[in-house]
Amino acid sequence: MRVSSLALAAGLLFFVAAGGCVRKPKQDYTNDQVKGIESLEELMRVQAQTADPQFAKIGQAAYSDREFAGMADAAQRLQSSSEILRTRLSANRPPSFATYAARLSEQAGELLAAASAKDAAKASASLTGIRETCRTCHREHR
Repeated sequence: MRVSSLALAAGLLFFVAAGGCVRKPKQDYTNDQVKGIESLEELMRVQAQTADPQFAKIGQAAYSDREFAGMADAAQRLQSSSEILRTRLSANRPPSFATYAARLSEQAGELLAAASAKDAAKASASLTGIRETCRTCHREHR
């Protein structure tokens, strides 16, 4: 029993250290190019590359102008990608998949507004909401 627990712990540690992260997208897409992605896996890679660095900023009391600009860029990318999820890549998936994609688009809009207004509290709250939407959708649809 103890050996299997150690093996499981070692396996989890290896997964987190070596491969727990989502692979990078095949290229650095512009927002217009994101709209042409046909692969759900590739679009998820784009979203992870876009959102994950922003999640590290959750809870900060203040952000620099550069951080707000990065949030605005991320919000626009998430809006583009979530629209593709909702309109083109939700076929043959449960209806909740499109619902999560629509919610993500709304939250990205909230993040864009907060970043444009340089409102740190709303930006952090928006990022928290986006992270939770991603987690919940992944739990249900992965």
